[in-house]
This record gives sequence, structure tokens and C-alpha cells, in this order.
Amino acid sequence: MPGIIEVNNRNVDAEAAQIESAADYFWGAVLAPQDMRTTLPANQNGKEVYRKAQEHMEALGASLGREAGNIRELYEAFEEFDNMMGGL
Repeated sequence: MPGIIEVNNRNVDAEAAQIESAADYFWGAVLAPQDMRTTLPANQNGKEVYRKAQEHMEALGASLGREAGNIRELYEAFEEFDNMMGGL
């Protein structure tokens, strides 16, 4: 039974690495000091929305990093299961 399904570790690792690479682009950027000086309520609201968007972008990057780890763990679990089944 073993060998019927083949999963290539290099492909799995390459895909996980691509996801990790994409996660590097999702980082928050603070506003420039000159953008922080305002008395207009609309500008204050815009700064708050910008801050929240940056938080969400950072969270997305962290999630992508976790998913890359999950992909690798799933491969390892599958490989272990396949070896167990091969021993039966």
C-alpha cells in the first residue's frame, strides 16, 4: 500500500517557503511625523482607520507565516502515517 500516494517534500517545502516569502510583505508602517499633526476630526478619523488597517495587515502576515508552518507539519504527519500504514 505505501507508495501509492507520493508527496514530494521539496515541493511542499518550496510552497511553504513561497508563502513565508509573501508574508514578509505584510508589515505595518507608521505614519510620518508630519502626518500626526492635525486638528481636523476627519484627519484624526483617517489616522485611526490607517492604524487599524496596518494592524490587520500585520495580522495577515503573521497568519501566512503560521500557515506555512502548518503545511510543513501536515506533510510530516502524512509521512509518519504513510510509514505506519506501510508497516502493517
